[in-house]
Amino acid sequence: MQRTWLLVALLGCLAACSAPPPAPTAVPTAVPTTVATVAPTAVPAVVPTAAPTGVPTAAPTAAPTAAPTAAPTAVPTAVSTAAAAPAALNVQDQAAALRPEFAADLARAGEWNRYTLDVAIDPAARTLTGQMRLEYTNRDSAALDRIYLHLYPNLPDFGGRLDVRALDVDGAPAEVLYEARRYLLRVNLPRPLAPGASTTLALGWLVSAPANASQRLYGAFNEEGGVLALASSFPIAAVVRGGAWDIGWPDGKGDFVNSETALFDVTLRAPGGWRPITTGVVVEQRADGGAQTLRIVSGPQRDFMIALAQFEVASADAAGTRVNSYYRAEDAAGGRAALDAAVKAVEAFGKRYGPYPLRELDVLEIAAGTFLGVEYPGMVMIEQNLYSGDPGLELTVAHEVGHQWWYSQVGNDVQTAAWLDEALASYSQVVYQEELAGPAAAARELDGFRERYGRALALGRDAPVQQPNSQFNNNYVLLVYGKAVVFFAALRQRMGDAAFDRFLHDYYAANRYGYVGGEQLLAAAEGACGCDLHPLYADWITRAVPLEMP
Repeated sequence: MQRTWLLVALLGCLAACSAPPPAPTAVPTAVPTTVATVAPTAVPAVVPTAAPTGVPTAAPTAAPTAAPTAAPTAVPTAVSTAAAAPAALNVQDQAAALRPEFAADLARAGEWNRYTLDVAIDPAARTLTGQMRLEYTNRDSAALDRIYLHLYPNLPDFGGRLDVRALDVDGAPAEVLYEARRYLLRVNLPRPLAPGASTTLALGWLVSAPANASQRLYGAFNEEGGVLALASSFPIAAVVRGGAWDIGWPDGKGDFVNSETALFDVTLRAPGGWRPITTGVVVEQRADGGAQTLRIVSGPQRDFMIALAQFEVASADAAGTRVNSYYRAEDAAGGRAALDAAVKAVEAFGKRYGPYPLRELDVLEIAAGTFLGVEYPGMVMIEQNLYSGDPGLELTVAHEVGHQWWYSQVGNDVQTAAWLDEALASYSQVVYQEELAGPAAAARELDGFRERYGRALALGRDAPVQQPNSQFNNNYVLLVYGKAVVFFAALRQRMGDAAFDRFLHDYYAANRYGYVGGEQLLAAAEGACGCDLHPLYADWITRAVPLEMP
């Protein structure tokens, strides 16, 4: 959910990236025959969707950052929000966000926290005012005396502000405590929360976003060019393992948000004349004078993205998922090309990895400025300059759609193991070319990643791929979007095509909604081929040694 990419066809290079991605080699896109010109309304249906960080199936590969030792900054005791807090989430309502054949995934609802949000957005003021109920269960192995929530808009890269105005714990007013320069909200619990026990937090908060800031700040949290994008605009529970919280300061080279799969039920109020574009599907909608109110359910997701736009929309079906492309009226050709690429990507990746379980996926044109594309659960955002006939549009969309499998469905720590999702989303560009244009196009696409890794070697910047983002030294893009991508080609060469495809299917099926590390990926690969891949994995991922380019 998150930050990335300053590249071209690889959706994933950050604002700090300097190396351009490989030029796309795909055949020209074709406009789908089924195009809608009205705003899509979701009909309640079935099951969940996943997001970047799901309920972990195993402990993260890197130890979580320990809680800060500095004394927290306190604000006066908050006023109770119990009366204003939204009602508890109804799990069965979440079926509307899922394709019918995945409705049974809701049997896993006990694994996921539940967020019920009631938000009002003022586009003129660039503010979101909200009330939230968080039904939180301790799924850790240790009792918890506190809960941490991330306040992402308070990060310098976001350039905004999130103020918590009220806080209750199980109906009793609690003190609002900020830590880490207001990036964290620390909620002290009245009594330790035992493993398996639950508590309910109720919060009131206000968010404000910057304007016209895409050239210097994170464009997914910004008002510009007819879009108000409000990425991660609510308090998000941090990941905890063994009593240690993942609360380190995010490094801006990669995506920001580490979060686990949850369920979201969101009531959104906004002025008429704006299109709300969000994670999930709309299950209720009404207009009242100049205002509109929508109720949206997410299915299983790691985050909930919210944007408002004054755009056109075109829609098409992709293997049971409705894909919506939102674009400026003057960029109609680009908007339809983005839709076509997204439809093809959903179909290609569903065939190669396993079906996408959600009923909707949105593609939104934004002023990104410092990156080309970014993924959020159920939504990808693409830099507006690509919509004017840029040949990089198709593969940028394909890369970001690939993240709906690798990050959204199968989650990982995007700060300490970014290669797990970024390299697979980048390798998805190769898969996309292979499915749509054949082996020669796939080989040309892979050549771009080989060249990037070759630059790292020529510059003497080879290093392990498995390391925290903060430890890369002017080589993040070259390694995460180069070396790690070529690793999958080496893995395929070693395993053979049939076993490699089995591996991708098995890895996806076993870890949907989960939060994995490299050991899960390696185990899935070895299980698919019945062979020992530890030396190959170590040489490509955890070491920096001379390698033969596959």
